[in-house]
Amino acid sequence: MTRIAVIGGGTMGATFIRAVTNAGLVEMSDLTVCEIVADRRDWLTSEFNGISVTADQGEAVSNGEVVYLSVKPQDLRTLSGNDATAARLLISILAGSTIAEVQASTGAERIVRAMPNTPAQIGRGFTAWTATTGVTSDERTLVSALLDTMGEQLYVEDESAIDKITAVSGSGPAYVFLIIEAMINAAVNVGLRPDEARRMVLQTIIGSAEFTSQSGLHPAVLKDMVTSPGGTTAAGLRVLEQQGVRGAIIDAVAAAHQRAEELGRQ
Repeated sequence: MTRIAVIGGGTMGATFIRAVTNAGLVEMSDLTVCEIVADRRDWLTSEFNGISVTADQGEAVSNGEVVYLSVKPQDLRTLSGNDATAARLLISILAGSTIAEVQASTGAERIVRAMPNTPAQIGRGFTAWTATTGVTSDERTLVSALLDTMGEQLYVEDESAIDKITAVSGSGPAYVFLIIEAMINAAVNVGLRPDEARRMVLQTIIGSAEFTSQSGLHPAVLKDMVTSPGGTTAAGLRVLEQQGVRGAIIDAVAAAHQRAEELGRQ
């Protein structure tokens, strides 16, 4: 077992705690969470039986061999750098915060920068990560195992790839949620009941994604399989192309990538 300090007990901090303990990689007694909001500390204590909760970052770090940073990016500068923090393996999930920035704030040399997404909350997420040269082979194996508990994970050598992946998988769930919302609205507009619309749209999205994954076929091939000449799907796709939906999604990813790079320079 590995003792872990989680700095930030918000949604993603709690997601990590739930994932690694449910997988049996870490016991609750080996986890210490630092959370500055009193009501949230109370919630963490009641939600995770046996976990240690504190408002003192130094206390949390001293109890962990690994430090999982899940505070807001703007709070990075408030993290205290001391000998204990500098000696730990740090896993940072701060969006837009570079390894160099984390090093400057904490003094640590063994740093992992990771970008999970919100489906990690149900174990179906995607996390991209990279690491400094000081992170040992055994530590990389540990990090891989920890991140696996939240879904799929991908190691990348080049840190600049993290901002690109953030724009796709990090921000991507919001794009999908928007599409789901629009399809439900459209179903209601043509006369379907809201509960029926939600059910069929969600299953259509889930089924299509799983079919794409299992078939191994390119999405364009699968799209053509659904589209009969002069049929209903062809009519719908024609409107989507005319309205520039494909281009809008491409532009959205580009804008998110640009913003991720801007955050890294602030």
